[in-house]
Amino acid sequence: MTENSIEITNLTFTYERGPLALQEISLEVKKGEIVGVLGANGSGKTTLCFHLNGIIPTVYAGTEKGSITMCGLDPWDTPIIELSQKASMVLQDPETQFTTTDVRSELYFGPANLGVEREEIIRRSQWAAGVCGISGLEERKPQELSGGQKQRVALAAGLTMLPEVLILDEPTSQLDPVGTTEVFDVVHELANSKDMTIMITSHKTDEVARLASKVLVLNEGKMIAYGTPREVFSQAELLNDVGVNPPAAASLAVALAKKIPGFEARYQKAGGIPLTVQECYDLLKELLDEGFLKVDWHEPDKLLKTESTPVLELENVTFTYPARIPVTALRDVSLTISKGEFVAIIGQNGSGKTTLVKHFLGLLEATEGSVMVDGEDVRELTIGSIAKSVSLILQNPDYQLFSISVQKELEFGLRNLGLPEDEIAQRVDAALAEVGLEEVREIFPFRLSFGDRRKVAAAAGIAMDPEVLILDEPTTAQDYVGRHVLCQIASRMRDQGKTIIMISHDMDLVAQYADRLIVMVDGQIIADGPKRNVFDMQEELERAFLKPPQITKLSQLLRDYGIKENLVTVEELQNCFKPGGGR
Repeated sequence: MTENSIEITNLTFTYERGPLALQEISLEVKKGEIVGVLGANGSGKTTLCFHLNGIIPTVYAGTEKGSITMCGLDPWDTPIIELSQKASMVLQDPETQFTTTDVRSELYFGPANLGVEREEIIRRSQWAAGVCGISGLEERKPQELSGGQKQRVALAAGLTMLPEVLILDEPTSQLDPVGTTEVFDVVHELANSKDMTIMITSHKTDEVARLASKVLVLNEGKMIAYGTPREVFSQAELLNDVGVNPPAAASLAVALAKKIPGFEARYQKAGGIPLTVQECYDLLKELLDEGFLKVDWHEPDKLLKTESTPVLELENVTFTYPARIPVTALRDVSLTISKGEFVAIIGQNGSGKTTLVKHFLGLLEATEGSVMVDGEDVRELTIGSIAKSVSLILQNPDYQLFSISVQKELEFGLRNLGLPEDEIAQRVDAALAEVGLEEVREIFPFRLSFGDRRKVAAAAGIAMDPEVLILDEPTTAQDYVGRHVLCQIASRMRDQGKTIIMISHDMDLVAQYADRLIVMVDGQIIADGPKRNVFDMQEELERAFLKPPQITKLSQLLRDYGIKENLVTVEELQNCFKPGGGR
């Protein structure tokens, strides 16, 4: 009989002076299983994780009913030093768990506190750095790293503990697509080779579907679904209702089942709803070959024409960070972005994306080359004057929040513009309504969740009504609904003639909203063009550690059947199929 690493029975938890966070949760997790925990922000995912390693009740107090056992221990009755020898947790925001001044010390810190021998600490740290892709960064300070690199360091630090249970709270939210796949592959290998039990919260359902043993879905603290990935992701309508986006392959199958009689019966007969690109392609190929389906090609919508007026220009820009170990982050970059464009800048963690956009606001000064905003050299402009027309929403909102309430945070920039009080009030109300934070306007921002702090920072930028809006990783800490809310706001601004720049690793989001893609590698631009063209540049994407969205990969595989160009959404591909009249 397989041993259970985690047993939870009728767990209900209410935070002290706070809301009911979990209600009647019951589940068992066997040793060596990988459980993916899904749900919208505020559904209880992190609260559940906090129960497993003693953060609740050691850090966050509250009232608990029911029982929970982790590796035979009751987290409520076991000292955290003892729990830490069994369970290791990697938090969503990596900066909240860094304790030392360089990456190597960060990796040593955990096992050293457990009394692990020096040679074993070094061995574990070298192994963890290798599997997490941070070899060569050991001498760097954590604060000098990109967001994705910080997340890799936090994960590596957790792995050096070699726990029986590894708890990962959104461990890939800031990673590039290939980096995300690598982390999930490491997780899978740990479960198989070391019999490690892993609980991972994530919004990346395609990776969860590929590797998880079980999937748990939470909504408002309640357990909505629990089962194998195929069992859970076949409930597409239920998942959409609670803010969970199924893998694109599964969403396409459900869409086609509604459109084509008998399609659901065919995929059920073939083993259940397809979860991966390959499974979906194999199903579609079989049905096309036998005539059950036919391709009815529909041209995707063409790009909107934009003005050719340049608003942002870089010419031969090189930038080197003057750190203890100097890092050249941009190398001879030249770029022009015109009024009304929606541009996505994509690339591996540390490729120079954020460094590039900071030059547009004068936050960094080029080591070589020139930067122009609306035809003026940024070296001749003040940061304050640039901020009137260019807004940057940073990846980590905590770097730009400082007021005593959400409302005052939004008012600050508007008052610096010298606007009358009635217009300030109107803009604040409108921006808070856009991001759904009207009810927290009097709350101190740092009492909000990380995801809601992202929305506060976004609202502050939107309220400024800039001519150029720059979103740095808008999906970080956002659930499926939240990330689309921010991008839909940006899309509406583009329709009003504004220029939008989005830095993102979410290829589905990029494909849906952006028109032009700029691909960066090692501080250089290696590809630049319309999104459908760039997604065909396989060599450049591989160099940048990027992968096209699932739907785009499917459309590429189906070229021989009449899919003539890259498609980027489920709706686009669904519209290209019709019943074939075959058996």
